[in-house]
Amino acid sequence: MTGRPRIFVSIASYRDRDCQWTVKDLFDHAADPERIFVGLCWQVVAGEDEDCFAIETRPQQCRVIMRDAGESLGVCWARHLVQSLWQGEDYVLQIDAHMRFVQDWDEKLLAMLASCPSGRPVLSSYPSAFTPPAQIDSHLVSTMYAQTFDGNGVLKLNSIGRPPVAPPPPLAANPFCAAGFLFADSRVLGEIPYDPHLYFDGEEITLAVRLWTHGWDIFAPNDVIAYHDYNNHPGRRRHWQDQSRWTALNERSLKRVRHLLGIELCDDPEALVELDRYGLGSVRSLADWQAMSGIDFARRLINGKTAEELAAAAPETEKRQRNAQTFGLIWSNNAWGDGESRSGSGSTRASTVNLVPALRQAFSFLGIRSLADVGCGEMTWIDQLSDSLDLYFGIDIVDDLLAGLRERHGRRRGHFFANLDITLDALPTVDAVLCRDVLTHLPEHGVKAALGRIKASGARYLMATTHPDGANQSIPLGAWHAMNLCQPPFGLPEPPLMISEGLAGSQKALGVWQIEQL
Repeated sequence: MTGRPRIFVSIASYRDRDCQWTVKDLFDHAADPERIFVGLCWQVVAGEDEDCFAIETRPQQCRVIMRDAGESLGVCWARHLVQSLWQGEDYVLQIDAHMRFVQDWDEKLLAMLASCPSGRPVLSSYPSAFTPPAQIDSHLVSTMYAQTFDGNGVLKLNSIGRPPVAPPPPLAANPFCAAGFLFADSRVLGEIPYDPHLYFDGEEITLAVRLWTHGWDIFAPNDVIAYHDYNNHPGRRRHWQDQSRWTALNERSLKRVRHLLGIELCDDPEALVELDRYGLGSVRSLADWQAMSGIDFARRLINGKTAEELAAAAPETEKRQRNAQTFGLIWSNNAWGDGESRSGSGSTRASTVNLVPALRQAFSFLGIRSLADVGCGEMTWIDQLSDSLDLYFGIDIVDDLLAGLRERHGRRRGHFFANLDITLDALPTVDAVLCRDVLTHLPEHGVKAALGRIKASGARYLMATTHPDGANQSIPLGAWHAMNLCQPPFGLPEPPLMISEGLAGSQKALGVWQIEQL
Protein backbone atom coordinates (compact mmCIF):
# COMPACT_ATOMS: atom_id res chain seq x y z
CA MET A 1 0.00 0.00 0.00
CA THR A 2 1.15 3.51 -0.74
CA GLY A 3 -0.64 5.28 2.12
CA ARG A 4 -2.51 7.42 -0.39
CA PRO A 5 -6.35 7.66 -0.38
CA ARG A 6 -7.99 4.38 -1.35
CA ILE A 7 -10.91 4.02 -3.76
CA PHE A 8 -13.63 1.37 -3.61
CA VAL A 9 -15.13 0.70 -7.06
CA SER A 10 -18.65 -0.74 -7.03
CA ILE A 11 -19.74 -2.85 -10.04
CA ALA A 12 -22.95 -4.81 -10.52
CA SER A 13 -22.63 -7.19 -13.48
CA TYR A 14 -25.43 -9.19 -15.04
CA ARG A 15 -24.07 -11.92 -17.33
CA ASP A 16 -21.75 -9.32 -18.88
CA ARG A 17 -18.69 -10.62 -20.75
CA ASP A 18 -17.20 -7.13 -20.90
CA CYS A 19 -17.02 -6.75 -17.12
CA GLN A 20 -13.69 -8.58 -16.95
CA TRP A 21 -12.23 -6.09 -19.43
CA THR A 22 -13.74 -3.18 -17.52
CA VAL A 23 -11.87 -4.32 -14.40
CA LYS A 24 -8.64 -4.74 -16.34
CA ASP A 25 -8.91 -1.29 -17.92
CA LEU A 26 -9.77 0.22 -14.55
CA PHE A 27 -6.46 -0.99 -13.09
CA ASP A 28 -4.41 -0.47 -16.26
CA HIS A 29 -5.27 3.22 -16.48
CA ALA A 30 -5.07 4.11 -12.80
CA ALA A 31 -2.16 6.32 -11.74
CA ASP A 32 -1.90 4.22 -8.57
CA PRO A 33 -3.55 0.80 -9.12
CA GLU A 34 -2.48 -0.35 -5.65
CA ARG A 35 -5.07 1.87 -4.03
CA ILE A 36 -7.99 0.58 -6.12
CA PHE A 37 -10.28 -2.10 -4.65
CA VAL A 38 -13.15 -3.50 -6.66
CA GLY A 39 -16.41 -4.85 -5.28
CA LEU A 40 -18.27 -7.05 -7.76
CA CYS A 41 -21.68 -8.69 -7.76
CA TRP A 42 -21.57 -11.30 -10.49
CA GLN A 43 -25.03 -12.48 -11.55
CA VAL A 44 -24.43 -15.47 -13.82
CA VAL A 45 -25.82 -18.78 -15.02
CA ALA A 46 -23.53 -21.70 -14.20
CA GLY A 47 -22.53 -23.63 -17.29
CA GLU A 48 -23.49 -20.80 -19.67
CA ASP A 49 -21.46 -17.76 -18.59
CA GLU A 50 -17.94 -19.11 -18.28
CA ASP A 51 -16.86 -16.66 -21.00
CA CYS A 52 -17.40 -13.88 -18.45
CA PHE A 53 -14.28 -15.08 -16.60
CA ALA A 54 -11.70 -15.54 -19.35
CA ILE A 55 -9.25 -13.18 -17.65
CA GLU A 56 -8.57 -12.17 -14.07
CA THR A 57 -6.89 -8.91 -13.06
CA ARG A 58 -5.47 -8.27 -9.58
CA PRO A 59 -7.73 -10.81 -7.86
CA GLN A 60 -6.27 -9.86 -4.47
CA GLN A 61 -7.83 -6.42 -4.94
CA CYS A 62 -11.23 -7.69 -6.07
CA ARG A 63 -13.97 -8.79 -3.67
CA VAL A 64 -16.75 -10.82 -5.22
CA ILE A 65 -20.33 -11.82 -4.46
CA MET A 66 -21.59 -14.58 -6.76
CA ARG A 67 -25.32 -14.96 -7.34
CA ASP A 68 -27.30 -17.19 -9.64
CA ALA A 69 -28.93 -14.95 -12.25
CA GLY A 70 -32.24 -16.61 -11.52
CA GLU A 71 -32.17 -15.16 -7.99
CA SER A 72 -31.47 -11.61 -9.12
CA LEU A 73 -33.95 -8.89 -8.23
CA GLY A 74 -32.45 -6.26 -10.53
CA VAL A 75 -29.63 -3.75 -10.71
CA CYS A 76 -30.45 -1.80 -7.54
CA TRP A 77 -30.57 -5.02 -5.53
CA ALA A 78 -27.14 -5.96 -6.94
CA ARG A 79 -25.63 -2.53 -6.23
CA HIS A 80 -26.92 -2.84 -2.65
CA LEU A 81 -25.10 -6.18 -2.26
CA VAL A 82 -21.87 -4.70 -3.59
CA GLN A 83 -21.86 -2.03 -0.88
CA SER A 84 -21.44 -4.79 1.72
CA LEU A 85 -17.96 -5.43 0.25
CA TRP A 86 -16.66 -1.99 1.24
CA GLN A 87 -13.83 -2.25 3.78
CA GLY A 88 -13.17 1.31 4.83
CA GLU A 89 -11.79 2.78 1.61
CA ASP A 90 -11.81 6.58 1.60
CA TYR A 91 -13.78 7.08 -1.61
CA VAL A 92 -16.35 5.18 -3.64
CA LEU A 93 -16.79 5.08 -7.40
CA GLN A 94 -19.96 3.40 -8.70
CA ILE A 95 -19.81 2.34 -12.34
CA ASP A 96 -21.44 -0.03 -14.80
CA ALA A 97 -19.94 -3.31 -15.98
CA HIS A 98 -19.00 -2.13 -19.50
CA MET A 99 -16.71 0.89 -19.27
CA ARG A 100 -13.23 2.20 -20.15
CA PHE A 101 -11.15 4.93 -18.52
CA VAL A 102 -8.76 7.76 -19.33
CA GLN A 103 -5.19 7.57 -18.10
CA ASP A 104 -4.76 8.55 -14.43
CA TRP A 105 -8.52 8.62 -13.90
CA ASP A 106 -8.08 8.15 -10.14
CA GLU A 107 -5.84 11.20 -9.70
CA LYS A 108 -8.12 13.29 -11.87
CA LEU A 109 -11.23 12.31 -9.92
CA LEU A 110 -9.63 13.00 -6.56
CA ALA A 111 -8.42 16.42 -7.68
CA MET A 112 -11.78 17.23 -9.23
CA LEU A 113 -13.70 16.24 -6.12
CA ALA A 114 -11.38 18.32 -3.92
CA SER A 115 -12.10 21.40 -6.06
CA CYS A 116 -15.89 21.15 -5.59
CA PRO A 117 -17.25 24.10 -3.57
CA SER A 118 -19.07 21.85 -1.09
CA GLY A 119 -18.37 19.90 2.06
CA ARG A 120 -20.29 16.91 0.67
CA PRO A 121 -19.70 16.82 -3.08
CA VAL A 122 -20.67 14.08 -5.54
CA LEU A 123 -19.33 13.88 -9.10
CA SER A 124 -21.75 12.30 -11.54
CA SER A 125 -22.87 12.43 -15.16
CA TYR A 126 -23.28 10.18 -18.18
CA PRO A 127 -19.85 9.12 -19.55
CA SER A 128 -18.79 9.42 -23.18
CA ALA A 129 -19.36 6.47 -25.52
CA PHE A 130 -17.11 3.62 -26.62
CA THR A 131 -17.52 0.36 -28.52
CA PRO A 132 -15.67 -2.75 -27.29
CA PRO A 133 -12.94 -3.61 -27.20
CA ALA A 134 -11.65 -0.01 -27.06
CA GLN A 135 -13.04 2.15 -29.87
CA ILE A 136 -13.72 5.64 -28.49
CA ASP A 137 -16.91 6.92 -30.12
CA SER A 138 -17.16 10.28 -28.36
CA HIS A 139 -14.87 12.32 -26.13
CA LEU A 140 -17.25 14.81 -24.56
CA VAL A 141 -17.90 16.42 -21.19
CA SER A 142 -21.59 15.86 -20.48
CA THR A 143 -24.18 17.80 -18.51
CA MET A 144 -27.39 16.04 -17.53
CA TYR A 145 -30.81 17.58 -17.95
CA ALA A 146 -34.46 16.63 -17.48
CA GLN A 147 -35.85 15.42 -20.79
CA THR A 148 -39.40 14.24 -20.22
CA PHE A 149 -41.78 12.28 -18.00
CA ASP A 150 -42.58 8.78 -19.20
CA GLY A 151 -46.00 7.16 -19.09
CA ASN A 152 -45.38 5.98 -15.52
CA GLY A 153 -44.68 9.50 -14.29
CA VAL A 154 -40.95 8.87 -13.93
CA LEU A 155 -38.62 11.70 -14.94
CA LYS A 156 -36.29 10.59 -17.73
CA LEU A 157 -32.86 12.18 -17.93
CA ASN A 158 -30.51 12.86 -20.81
CA SER A 159 -27.28 14.76 -21.34
CA ILE A 160 -25.68 17.13 -23.79
CA GLY A 161 -21.97 16.99 -24.48
CA ARG A 162 -19.24 19.45 -25.36
CA PRO A 163 -15.56 18.95 -26.17
CA PRO A 164 -13.25 19.31 -23.14
CA VAL A 165 -11.21 22.52 -22.86
CA ALA A 166 -7.96 23.38 -21.09
CA PRO A 167 -8.00 24.54 -18.44
CA PRO A 168 -11.35 23.00 -17.46
CA PRO A 169 -14.06 25.44 -16.38
CA PRO A 170 -15.17 25.61 -12.73
CA LEU A 171 -17.34 22.72 -11.63
CA ALA A 172 -21.07 23.39 -11.95
CA ALA A 173 -23.73 22.01 -9.63
CA ASN A 174 -26.40 19.84 -11.21
CA PRO A 175 -29.63 18.43 -9.73
CA PHE A 176 -29.23 15.06 -11.45
CA CYS A 177 -26.92 12.06 -11.20
CA ALA A 178 -26.02 8.98 -13.24
CA ALA A 179 -26.11 5.62 -11.48
CA GLY A 180 -23.43 4.28 -13.83
CA PHE A 181 -20.83 6.91 -12.90
CA LEU A 182 -20.82 8.41 -9.41
CA PHE A 183 -17.82 9.37 -7.26
CA ALA A 184 -17.91 10.61 -3.67
CA ASP A 185 -16.44 10.34 -0.20
CA SER A 186 -17.32 6.90 1.15
CA ARG A 187 -19.42 8.49 3.91
CA VAL A 188 -22.16 8.41 1.30
CA LEU A 189 -22.42 4.63 1.69
CA GLY A 190 -23.45 4.89 5.32
CA GLU A 191 -25.69 7.91 4.96
CA ILE A 192 -27.48 6.87 1.77
CA PRO A 193 -27.37 3.06 1.41
CA TYR A 194 -28.52 1.80 -1.97
CA ASP A 195 -32.19 0.92 -2.12
CA PRO A 196 -32.52 -2.82 -2.95
CA HIS A 197 -36.29 -2.51 -3.42
CA LEU A 198 -36.02 -0.47 -6.62
CA TYR A 199 -35.85 -2.34 -9.87
CA PHE A 200 -34.59 -0.06 -12.68
CA ASP A 201 -36.88 2.78 -13.78
CA GLY A 202 -36.55 5.70 -11.39
CA GLU A 203 -33.18 4.59 -10.00
CA GLU A 204 -31.32 7.77 -10.97
CA ILE A 205 -33.88 10.41 -10.14
CA THR A 206 -34.63 8.93 -6.70
CA LEU A 207 -30.91 8.66 -5.98
CA ALA A 208 -30.38 12.30 -6.94
CA VAL A 209 -33.19 13.49 -4.67
CA ARG A 210 -32.01 11.27 -1.79
CA LEU A 211 -28.47 12.62 -2.11
CA TRP A 212 -29.59 16.24 -2.10
CA THR A 213 -32.09 15.92 0.75
CA HIS A 214 -29.37 14.25 2.84
CA GLY A 215 -27.16 17.30 2.30
CA TRP A 216 -24.96 16.16 -0.60
CA ASP A 217 -24.32 18.37 -3.64
CA ILE A 218 -24.00 16.89 -7.14
CA PHE A 219 -21.54 18.33 -9.66
CA ALA A 220 -21.04 17.46 -13.32
CA PRO A 221 -17.40 16.50 -14.03
CA ASN A 222 -15.58 19.19 -16.02
CA ASP A 223 -13.35 16.76 -17.92
CA VAL A 224 -13.65 13.33 -19.51
CA ILE A 225 -12.95 10.52 -17.05
CA ALA A 226 -14.61 7.41 -18.46
CA TYR A 227 -16.43 5.87 -21.41
CA HIS A 228 -19.56 3.73 -21.41
CA ASP A 229 -20.68 1.10 -23.91
CA TYR A 230 -24.22 2.18 -24.84
CA ASN A 231 -24.55 -0.42 -27.61
CA ASN A 232 -27.35 -2.94 -27.42
CA HIS A 233 -25.25 -6.00 -28.22
CA PRO A 234 -27.33 -9.03 -29.23
CA GLY A 235 -25.24 -11.26 -26.96
CA ARG A 236 -25.58 -9.10 -23.83
CA ARG A 237 -28.39 -10.38 -21.67
CA ARG A 238 -30.70 -8.08 -19.72
CA HIS A 239 -32.40 -9.06 -16.48
CA TRP A 240 -35.87 -8.55 -17.98
CA GLN A 241 -35.03 -10.91 -20.84
CA ASP A 242 -34.43 -13.77 -18.41
CA GLN A 243 -36.93 -13.13 -15.62
CA SER A 244 -40.63 -13.78 -16.02
CA ARG A 245 -41.34 -11.84 -12.82
CA TRP A 246 -39.62 -8.63 -13.89
CA THR A 247 -42.91 -6.92 -14.75
CA ALA A 248 -44.26 -7.40 -11.23
CA LEU A 249 -40.95 -6.27 -9.73
CA ASN A 250 -40.93 -3.15 -11.89
CA GLU A 251 -44.57 -2.24 -11.19
CA ARG A 252 -44.01 -2.51 -7.44
CA SER A 253 -40.82 -0.47 -7.77
CA LEU A 254 -42.64 2.24 -9.73
CA LYS A 255 -45.21 2.58 -6.95
CA ARG A 256 -42.32 3.13 -4.54
CA VAL A 257 -40.74 5.76 -6.79
CA ARG A 258 -43.97 7.69 -7.22
CA HIS A 259 -44.68 7.61 -3.48
CA LEU A 260 -41.15 8.68 -2.58
CA LEU A 261 -41.22 11.66 -4.93
CA GLY A 262 -44.72 12.80 -4.01
CA ILE A 263 -46.24 11.93 -7.37
CA GLU A 264 -48.97 9.76 -5.87
CA LEU A 265 -49.58 8.14 -2.51
CA CYS A 266 -49.24 4.37 -2.23
CA ASP A 267 -50.80 2.07 0.35
CA ASP A 268 -49.17 -1.16 -0.85
CA PRO A 269 -46.99 -2.32 2.09
CA GLU A 270 -44.78 -4.40 -0.19
CA ALA A 271 -43.93 -1.31 -2.23
CA LEU A 272 -43.10 0.74 0.87
CA VAL A 273 -40.98 -1.77 2.80
CA GLU A 274 -38.01 -0.18 4.66
CA LEU A 275 -38.79 3.23 3.22
CA ASP A 276 -37.59 4.82 6.45
CA ARG A 277 -34.11 3.39 5.75
CA TYR A 278 -34.05 4.11 2.03
CA GLY A 279 -36.14 7.26 1.91
CA LEU A 280 -35.42 10.97 1.65
CA GLY A 281 -33.20 12.90 4.03
CA SER A 282 -34.15 15.61 6.48
CA VAL A 283 -31.32 18.09 5.83
CA ARG A 284 -33.19 19.63 2.89
CA SER A 285 -36.74 19.08 1.70
CA LEU A 286 -38.21 17.59 -1.46
CA ALA A 287 -39.98 20.92 -2.05
CA ASP A 288 -36.63 22.70 -1.95
CA TRP A 289 -35.14 20.22 -4.41
CA GLN A 290 -38.03 20.81 -6.79
CA ALA A 291 -37.63 24.58 -6.49
CA MET A 292 -33.89 24.28 -7.10
CA SER A 293 -34.22 21.92 -10.08
CA GLY A 294 -37.34 23.35 -11.69
CA ILE A 295 -39.06 19.94 -11.55
CA ASP A 296 -42.68 19.58 -10.45
CA PHE A 297 -43.23 15.85 -10.02
CA ALA A 298 -46.95 15.95 -9.25
CA ARG A 299 -47.83 18.11 -12.29
CA ARG A 300 -45.08 16.62 -14.50
CA LEU A 301 -43.58 20.02 -15.32
CA ILE A 302 -40.01 20.99 -16.18
CA ASN A 303 -39.31 24.67 -15.49
CA GLY A 304 -43.04 25.32 -15.48
CA LYS A 305 -43.66 23.66 -18.83
CA THR A 306 -44.62 20.22 -20.02
CA ALA A 307 -41.83 18.33 -21.75
CA GLU A 308 -43.62 18.88 -25.06
CA GLU A 309 -43.87 22.64 -24.52
CA LEU A 310 -40.23 22.84 -23.47
CA ALA A 311 -38.94 20.95 -26.49
CA ALA A 312 -41.16 22.85 -28.92
CA ALA A 313 -40.00 26.21 -27.55
CA ALA A 314 -36.28 25.42 -27.80
CA PRO A 315 -34.24 27.47 -30.32
CA GLU A 316 -33.84 25.87 -33.74
CA THR A 317 -30.09 25.39 -33.28
CA GLU A 318 -30.70 23.55 -30.02
CA LYS A 319 -33.38 21.34 -31.58
CA ARG A 320 -31.14 20.53 -34.55
CA GLN A 321 -28.21 19.65 -32.28
CA ARG A 322 -30.39 17.52 -30.01
CA ASN A 323 -31.96 15.61 -32.90
CA ALA A 324 -28.64 14.97 -34.64
CA GLN A 325 -26.89 13.95 -31.45
CA THR A 326 -29.67 11.58 -30.37
CA PHE A 327 -29.93 9.69 -33.64
CA GLY A 328 -26.19 9.94 -34.29
CA LEU A 329 -25.47 8.10 -31.04
CA ILE A 330 -28.18 5.53 -31.77
CA TRP A 331 -26.62 4.80 -35.15
CA SER A 332 -22.93 4.91 -34.18
CA ASN A 333 -23.52 2.73 -31.10
CA ASN A 334 -25.90 0.33 -32.84
CA ALA A 335 -28.30 1.05 -30.00
CA TRP A 336 -31.06 -1.02 -31.59
CA GLY A 337 -28.73 -4.00 -31.54
CA ASP A 338 -29.22 -5.52 -34.99
CA GLY A 339 -26.40 -7.43 -36.64
CA GLU A 340 -27.43 -6.60 -40.22
CA SER A 341 -28.34 -2.94 -39.99
CA ARG A 342 -27.63 -0.26 -37.43
CA SER A 343 -30.95 1.22 -38.50
CA GLY A 344 -32.60 -1.58 -36.52
CA SER A 345 -34.23 -4.96 -37.09
CA GLY A 346 -37.10 -3.35 -39.02
CA SER A 347 -34.62 -2.37 -41.75
CA THR A 348 -33.38 -5.86 -42.57
CA ARG A 349 -34.16 -7.62 -45.82
CA ALA A 350 -35.96 -10.36 -43.94
CA SER A 351 -38.35 -7.91 -42.28
CA THR A 352 -39.14 -6.22 -45.60
CA VAL A 353 -39.51 -9.31 -47.78
CA ASN A 354 -43.27 -8.69 -48.13
CA LEU A 355 -43.02 -4.90 -48.24
CA VAL A 356 -40.68 -4.59 -51.23
CA PRO A 357 -42.97 -6.15 -53.87
CA ALA A 358 -46.00 -4.36 -52.41
CA LEU A 359 -44.21 -1.00 -52.64
CA ARG A 360 -43.03 -1.74 -56.19
CA GLN A 361 -46.64 -2.32 -57.16
CA ALA A 362 -47.76 0.88 -55.35
CA PHE A 363 -45.09 2.96 -57.12
CA SER A 364 -46.36 1.70 -60.47
CA PHE A 365 -50.06 2.15 -59.62
CA LEU A 366 -49.62 5.70 -58.26
CA GLY A 367 -47.12 6.81 -60.89
CA ILE A 368 -44.38 7.54 -58.37
CA ARG A 369 -41.16 8.37 -60.22
CA SER A 370 -39.44 10.52 -57.57
CA LEU A 371 -39.14 9.70 -53.86
CA ALA A 372 -37.85 11.47 -50.75
CA ASP A 373 -36.89 8.66 -48.36
CA VAL A 374 -36.80 10.47 -45.02
CA GLY A 375 -34.79 8.55 -42.42
CA CYS A 376 -33.28 6.43 -45.16
CA GLY A 377 -30.79 4.79 -42.81
CA GLU A 378 -28.32 2.51 -44.54
CA MET A 379 -30.58 1.70 -47.53
CA THR A 380 -30.47 -1.92 -46.43
CA TRP A 381 -33.70 -2.78 -48.26
CA ILE A 382 -34.84 0.22 -50.35
CA ASP A 383 -31.91 -0.25 -52.73
CA GLN A 384 -34.00 -3.05 -54.28
CA LEU A 385 -36.47 -0.38 -55.45
CA SER A 386 -34.53 2.86 -55.87
CA ASP A 387 -33.15 2.06 -59.35
CA SER A 388 -36.72 1.89 -60.68
CA LEU A 389 -37.18 5.60 -59.88
CA ASP A 390 -36.07 8.61 -61.88
CA LEU A 391 -34.98 10.42 -58.70
CA TYR A 392 -34.24 8.97 -55.27
CA PHE A 393 -33.45 11.42 -52.43
CA GLY A 394 -32.01 9.68 -49.35
CA ILE A 395 -32.51 11.99 -46.37
CA ASP A 396 -31.07 11.55 -42.88
CA ILE A 397 -29.46 13.65 -40.12
CA VAL A 398 -26.43 11.46 -39.32
CA ASP A 399 -23.38 12.77 -41.20
CA ASP A 400 -21.28 9.59 -40.95
CA LEU A 401 -24.18 7.49 -42.23
CA LEU A 402 -24.69 9.82 -45.18
CA ALA A 403 -20.99 9.77 -46.02
CA GLY A 404 -21.17 5.99 -46.27
CA LEU A 405 -24.24 6.16 -48.50
CA ARG A 406 -22.58 8.61 -50.87
CA GLU A 407 -19.55 6.34 -51.11
CA ARG A 408 -21.62 3.21 -51.83
CA HIS A 409 -24.51 4.63 -53.86
CA GLY A 410 -23.58 8.16 -54.92
CA ARG A 411 -22.72 7.17 -58.51
CA ARG A 412 -25.98 5.36 -59.14
CA ARG A 413 -28.21 7.13 -61.65
CA GLY A 414 -30.58 9.59 -60.02
CA HIS A 415 -29.43 8.94 -56.44
CA PHE A 416 -28.87 11.96 -54.19
CA PHE A 417 -28.32 12.24 -50.45
CA ALA A 418 -28.90 15.18 -48.11
CA ASN A 419 -28.63 16.01 -44.42
CA LEU A 420 -32.08 17.39 -43.64
CA ASP A 421 -34.08 17.44 -40.41
CA ILE A 422 -37.69 16.53 -41.20
CA THR A 423 -38.91 18.63 -38.28
CA LEU A 424 -37.02 21.78 -39.31
CA ASP A 425 -36.01 21.77 -42.98
CA ALA A 426 -37.83 22.20 -46.30
CA LEU A 427 -38.18 18.93 -48.18
CA PRO A 428 -37.76 18.49 -51.96
CA THR A 429 -40.84 18.48 -54.16
CA VAL A 430 -41.29 14.88 -55.24
CA ASP A 431 -44.05 12.44 -56.08
CA ALA A 432 -43.96 10.83 -52.64
CA VAL A 433 -42.39 11.27 -49.21
CA LEU A 434 -41.58 7.95 -47.53
CA CYS A 435 -41.42 8.03 -43.70
CA ARG A 436 -40.98 4.41 -42.73
CA ASP A 437 -40.10 3.89 -39.02
CA VAL A 438 -39.34 7.60 -38.58
CA LEU A 439 -42.28 9.39 -36.98
CA THR A 440 -42.61 6.51 -34.51
CA HIS A 441 -39.36 7.71 -32.87
CA LEU A 442 -40.40 11.35 -32.45
CA PRO A 443 -42.27 13.05 -29.61
CA GLU A 444 -45.64 14.59 -30.38
CA HIS A 445 -44.37 18.07 -31.23
CA GLY A 446 -41.76 16.53 -33.56
CA VAL A 447 -44.39 14.52 -35.43
CA LYS A 448 -46.59 17.57 -35.87
CA ALA A 449 -43.64 19.64 -37.11
CA ALA A 450 -42.67 16.88 -39.57
CA LEU A 451 -46.22 16.63 -40.92
CA GLY A 452 -46.18 20.38 -41.44
CA ARG A 453 -42.94 20.15 -43.46
CA ILE A 454 -44.35 17.30 -45.53
CA LYS A 455 -47.54 19.25 -46.32
CA ALA A 456 -45.47 22.28 -47.38
CA SER A 457 -43.19 20.22 -49.65
CA GLY A 458 -45.55 20.10 -52.64
CA ALA A 459 -45.27 16.30 -52.80
CA ARG A 460 -48.30 14.31 -53.96
CA TYR A 461 -48.25 11.42 -51.50
CA LEU A 462 -47.17 10.64 -47.96
CA MET A 463 -46.22 7.04 -47.16
CA ALA A 464 -45.77 6.67 -43.41
CA THR A 465 -45.67 3.91 -40.84
CA THR A 466 -48.86 3.54 -38.87
CA HIS A 467 -50.28 0.84 -36.58
CA PRO A 468 -54.09 0.51 -36.88
CA ASP A 469 -54.09 -1.30 -33.51
CA GLY A 470 -51.57 1.09 -31.95
CA ALA A 471 -51.96 3.46 -29.02
CA ASN A 472 -50.19 6.84 -29.17
CA GLN A 473 -47.98 7.62 -26.20
CA SER A 474 -45.84 10.48 -24.99
CA ILE A 475 -42.25 9.43 -25.73
CA PRO A 476 -38.85 11.10 -25.54
CA LEU A 477 -36.86 11.69 -28.70
CA GLY A 478 -35.37 8.43 -29.99
CA ALA A 479 -37.74 6.12 -28.14
CA TRP A 480 -40.47 4.18 -29.98
CA HIS A 481 -44.16 3.50 -29.81
CA ALA A 482 -46.72 1.78 -32.04
CA MET A 483 -48.04 5.03 -33.47
CA ASN A 484 -51.50 5.26 -35.00
CA LEU A 485 -51.49 8.37 -37.16
CA CYS A 486 -55.29 8.30 -37.48
CA GLN A 487 -55.80 8.69 -33.74
CA PRO A 488 -55.36 11.83 -31.55
CA PRO A 489 -53.29 13.90 -31.23
CA PHE A 490 -52.57 13.53 -34.99
CA GLY A 491 -55.96 12.58 -36.38
CA LEU A 492 -55.09 11.96 -40.02
CA PRO A 493 -57.98 10.60 -42.10
CA GLU A 494 -58.07 6.90 -42.83
CA PRO A 495 -55.55 6.35 -45.64
CA PRO A 496 -57.07 5.47 -49.05
CA LEU A 497 -54.34 2.85 -49.41
CA MET A 498 -52.79 0.71 -46.69
CA ILE A 499 -49.71 -1.39 -47.48
CA SER A 500 -49.39 -4.14 -44.88
CA GLU A 501 -45.85 -5.17 -43.95
CA GLY A 502 -47.09 -8.73 -43.47
CA LEU A 503 -45.40 -9.27 -40.11
CA ALA A 504 -46.71 -12.03 -37.88
CA GLY A 505 -48.57 -10.70 -34.84
CA SER A 506 -48.43 -7.07 -36.01
CA GLN A 507 -50.68 -4.72 -37.98
CA LYS A 508 -47.76 -2.47 -38.87
CA ALA A 509 -48.34 -0.91 -42.29
CA LEU A 510 -47.48 1.98 -44.57
CA GLY A 511 -50.44 4.30 -44.86
CA VAL A 512 -50.60 6.20 -48.14
CA TRP A 513 -52.28 9.62 -48.09
CA GLN A 514 -52.76 12.28 -50.76
CA ILE A 515 -50.99 15.21 -49.15
CA GLU A 516 -53.35 17.85 -50.52
CA GLN A 517 -56.17 16.18 -48.55
CA LEU A 518 -54.36 16.19 -45.19
